[in-house]
Amino acid sequence: MVWLASRNDGKVAEFAQLLAHAQIRVKPLPNDAGTAPETGTSFEANAVQKALYYGDRVDGWVLSDDSGLCVEGLSGQPGVYSARFAGEFADDEANNRKLLTLMEDIPTAERTASFVCVLALWHRGLDAPVVARGEVHGSILRGPSGTDGFGYDPLFVPNGFNQSFAELSMSEKNLLSHRTVAVHRLLHELGGDMLADLRRE
Repeated sequence: MVWLASRNDGKVAEFAQLLAHAQIRVKPLPNDAGTAPETGTSFEANAVQKALYYGDRVDGWVLSDDSGLCVEGLSGQPGVYSARFAGEFADDEANNRKLLTLMEDIPTAERTASFVCVLALWHRGLDAPVVARGEVHGSILRGPSGTDGFGYDPLFVPNGFNQSFAELSMSEKNLLSHRTVAVHRLLHELGGDMLADLRRE
């Protein structure tokens, strides 16, 4: 079992499905675990910061992620500020609206972007967190399409598809998402002993 360092229901459900194939159960953070700072300037720094923070507040394994959208025509924005792009307490709709406003004059052929996910797995018995990175490339629509998913999913069309992430089922999205790539790489990094420990209740 692993504590997922998030209270985002959509993210918890996504990781639960991804890790079920590895027989690892996911639990959301307890309400009294506090809120980790995110002061890093990279996805890696933020993921590690959150893993260490919550690792001091719960018993067992902690899996944290820092993920976001990087738009080439906006010099990589919103990047590590994806969740709070339109302000500290902004919701998904406000973040999407700001992104579309900034991209209003960018031609269709230049609306390329990538979703990035960096995972950090931590336990007090480790010397350092295990870190893995995943990316998926695509483009940004001129308006939201689809009602599933969360975050920037309604605006992002992965390469090779005509539908946004918000129009794909969770199963379809989990075949190619940045979190899928990162999870596969993380599991590849783990030894048999760590996997066995993670699979315990």
